Amino acid sequence: PAPRRPPFSPLGRALATAAAHAEHRGATRSTMAVFALATVAAVSQRDILSNLTASYDASMRPGQALEGSCAAEAAPDRVNVETDVSVIHTINQVSKSYRLDGYLIASWSDPRLVFDASCQRLHFGAMKDLGIWAPQLNFPHARSLTVGGGSGKMAADGESVYIHPDGKVDWIRAMHVEMYCGGFSFGKLPYDIQYCDFSIASLGSSPQDLELYWLVSNEILQMKVDADPFTSGEWAAHPVSRQSNQSIPILGIPPALRNPFGATSAVTMCFSLTRSSYTSSTLTILVAVLLVLASWSGFFISPAAAPARIALAFLCFLMVLNNLYAVYRSLPQLQSDDRVWLSDFLIGTMVFNFLALLEYAAVNAGMRLKANLDKQDKPDKPASKFALPSSAQRRLADCARLDEVMRVFFPLAYFLYMGIMYAVLPLYPHNEGCIGI
Repeated sequence: PAPRRPPFSPLGRALATAAAHAEHRGATRSTMAVFALATVAAVSQRDILSNLTASYDASMRPGQALEGSCAAEAAPDRVNVETDVSVIHTINQVSKSYRLDGYLIASWSDPRLVFDASCQRLHFGAMKDLGIWAPQLNFPHARSLTVGGGSGKMAADGESVYIHPDGKVDWIRAMHVEMYCGGFSFGKLPYDIQYCDFSIASLGSSPQDLELYWLVSNEILQMKVDADPFTSGEWAAHPVSRQSNQSIPILGIPPALRNPFGATSAVTMCFSLTRSSYTSSTLTILVAVLLVLASWSGFFISPAAAPARIALAFLCFLMVLNNLYAVYRSLPQLQSDDRVWLSDFLIGTMVFNFLALLEYAAVNAGMRLKANLDKQDKPDKPASKFALPSSAQRRLADCARLDEVMRVFFPLAYFLYMGIMYAVLPLYPHNEGCIGI
């Protein structure tokens, strides 16, 4: 067994207690010192900002401030913007819209905010409390928009403002936006590629006041997308082109409220949406083909089994009709001259299933005529006064053998129809790129 530790002497216990108290006081002093340094740092940030904004006019952009007045000839200010998109989701074909979640980044230089480089940068939580100039950025195609800070849901997302010693300002805000896409074209559905425009503008400024540029080059963006592509269930998004400092007209704003030039600077991006899933429209085509084959199998069932033949043909017809309605429900309201390849394909498939139903009606009529002819051939059976001539009856009675013909020509005709439909697929209307803003 381990040797028993001898009890401390009164002097030893007193020394141990004093050492413990000294250690506790040292830790407390260290904590208070760290807290004091943090407080001083925070106060120093506010002091620096207060000194910078003592004679700061937030209503004047940096270019005007350099000129000393709001003169129209002041050089335009350049603002670099970027969207760090986390996810593209809720792509709605009916409303022609999609949703973006991510961050909106704006960066510009303001010489009035240059300060001592001994402090690396100033960091603040919200722009509205700083009292400095900031560009008013808008999304012209937005149906709903929530950007940074605020209250409610966005309070947790917030925003950040960084002011660097050289006067550069970085403004980062979380964003949730629903955008309208007018480039949806469904002519080649389900082999369609959709193109959408995405733009950011400053509706309160003219191109002579503010110039917007993308912060990240197209090459870097393409490398990012290749490494981590944007996918949203059935769709995959790919950037097509991006333009900076584009002059776009101001629409939807009364002329009295527009700037004198009637336009504003904007950055635009065109991206494509490609269907990456075969669980919806492509599966509809497969089901349609299988239902035609099911109708074809009815030609091998005895015509005497009337309930089975009628039920099989009728159910296949109704199932294709239901799939056709499902396609129309997934699309926006179409004009009378709008042609959709998938709907035309399903309509033709539905006709083939209905022909199988009509074919059995002809076979059944031929069987009954053949039975009547067999009775008329017997000498003890008088002919009906309403009976057709014997030669015409015999030709109609040949319909009883129509199943033998349909077993060969029905699938050949349907596969020929499929080949024609896929051959004319390139002739259906579609967009080759973004239709513009």
